[in-house]
Amino acid sequence: MPANPEDLDAGLAPKKSSSPIVPLLAVIILVPALVYGVMDFVILPKLKGAGASNSEEKASQSSSASKPQAHVSGLKETPVEFASLVVNLSGSGGTRYLRTTIVVASSDSNLGNYLKEQEAPLKDAAITILSAQTPESIETASGKDIVRRQLIRNFNNILGEEVIGSVYFKEFVVQ
Repeated sequence: MPANPEDLDAGLAPKKSSSPIVPLLAVIILVPALVYGVMDFVILPKLKGAGASNSEEKASQSSSASKPQAHVSGLKETPVEFASLVVNLSGSGGTRYLRTTIVVASSDSNLGNYLKEQEAPLKDAAITILSAQTPESIETASGKDIVRRQLIRNFNNILGEEVIGSVYFKEFVVQ
């Protein structure tokens, strides 16, 4: 503080370099942008994921209730690496893809022969199922389980009997 009060009147007092308008404008612009970002990238994806997974689970439960699924049971399952696939994901405009390696397992020791005989239709079914998925639908464990059940059901339909008991994802990369 200046020692002499006359110095204040003479203009020797320190001047403020910014006006209160600058922080006010920053708040007016940044707060809505922040709210939009949180809603668009945090809250809405969680709501969509919860709604989509719930409706898919209900649909798969109702379809499995109408048609009972036989699960191959045995003391020992034989796993066979089936295919490594890369597919474009639905709704991404070709910009997002899934790379996965599928391992199928059965208590039937002839599983490898079944897979070789029907390799083309089985790969086609896997590609069709996987490419129909959206990035949001497969980001959760329940989304992957739905895909796993679809693969088992379609693979067994192609093979004509309940051969495949389990499907495992050895690799599952969404980019």
